[in-house]
Amino acid sequence: MVFRCFFCIFTSINQQIQNDMEHFTIRAYGRTELAQCYFPTLNPQVAYRKLQGWIDYYPHLRERLQAAGYNPRCRIYMPVHVRMIVEAIGEP
Repeated sequence: MVFRCFFCIFTSINQQIQNDMEHFTIRAYGRTELAQCYFPTLNPQVAYRKLQGWIDYYPHLRERLQAAGYNPRCRIYMPVHVRMIVEAIGEP
């Protein structure tokens, strides 16, 4: 009986996570907000640094972002920037 309840709860949580991931929308995100979409269990500052590392890892992504008007001091990713990141890295 306990196992059945645990399994039901686990299945419900798993479906909720999948639904959240299916409904990722391209919109303006704060830089730590987007980073926490990719790394929800990390501290916001650590998640931001990790996302920046991923952006640097993907070839020419940083250059493409800057060509589209991204400034490293900006605290918001515009929808065009979010789309570029998602196309390179994948959805969170």
